[in-house]
Amino acid sequence: MVDEPADHRAPVTDPFPWPPQQTYAPAPEPMLRPRRRKRRVGRWIAVALFALAVVAFVVAAPWDAQRRQLYADQWVVWTEPPPAHIERLADQLQLTEDGRRIFFASRPQLDDASTFQEHCPLEGGVVLGCYNNEGIYIYEVTDERLAGTVQATAAHELLHAVYHRMSREDRARIDALVAQVVAGLPSDDPNIATVAGYAQAQHADEWHSRIGTGYLDVPAELSRHYARYFLDRSRIVAYEEGRTAEIDQYSSRIEQLSAELDAALADLERRSASYDAAVAELDDDVRAFNRRAETVGGFSSQEEFQRERNALIDRQEQLERERVQLNADVDAYNAKIEELKSLDAQRAELYSQLDSRSGGSAPPK
Repeated sequence: MVDEPADHRAPVTDPFPWPPQQTYAPAPEPMLRPRRRKRRVGRWIAVALFALAVVAFVVAAPWDAQRRQLYADQWVVWTEPPPAHIERLADQLQLTEDGRRIFFASRPQLDDASTFQEHCPLEGGVVLGCYNNEGIYIYEVTDERLAGTVQATAAHELLHAVYHRMSREDRARIDALVAQVVAGLPSDDPNIATVAGYAQAQHADEWHSRIGTGYLDVPAELSRHYARYFLDRSRIVAYEEGRTAEIDQYSSRIEQLSAELDAALADLERRSASYDAAVAELDDDVRAFNRRAETVGGFSSQEEFQRERNALIDRQEQLERERVQLNADVDAYNAKIEELKSLDAQRAELYSQLDSRSGGSAPPK
């Protein structure tokens, strides 16, 4: 018996059964997608910020005061460009890159009299500039007879700013070199007396500025130190020497006149005393001669009378010539006295141009 083939066709069903048939269909499997790598933006930002902090810490170098000062100076130079007249002053000083940076970072100012006195203490003598509260202040001297004063003062104060920025080790080394130069100065060098008037703690700093601006003959190592800030230090020394050239001329002539007057006064006093004694002696001899002439037989002969009379007349004429010369020399002496007074007044007037108080007559610091 042969089985009939099975009918694999789906049975015909009612397309709309009633009641509805509940059927169960399993939820479809979720479609698998490739795993994506998570973006770690926050982590990279943190790493970058940390790296920047490390770099900033290394650059700032809180353990290195000199480097911090260098960055601070450069920041001032970038953010506070100097005015044109300060730029010109730096050009006149022929500063190096380091010199210009420190000079500009010190915010140099050219002050009139009243403003200058606010910035710089005036403790006797004439003050032309100061380095105060990390700033350079310069009294603006405009008299052409004192040309070079502003430049020399600016260079002097710049070296104070340089000294302020030196490390303890560098100061000790430079101080020793400066002291070597000072020890070789003649005892009558005017700077010796001037620096002696400063507080002992300021001597090394003050000598550092004065040697740098006033003396060319220094040890090679010290010369290299100053060369870090000045391209041509001989120019600075020329400003220093030239700033008081006219005052020095007055002073030189005054000293010369004073010496001449001292010598002339001693000579006039000696000659006047000798003249007075000779006149008194001649007067006595004339009276004696006249008494003899009035006495019978006072002279043995006419020739004796005439001879003694002529001798007295010669002495009288000689004394007259001495009197005339003495008077001429006294007149010359008095003329020198007047010249001395005039020169002293002119020198005092020049000194007043250096003094913000407009009345000083002491040599400038």
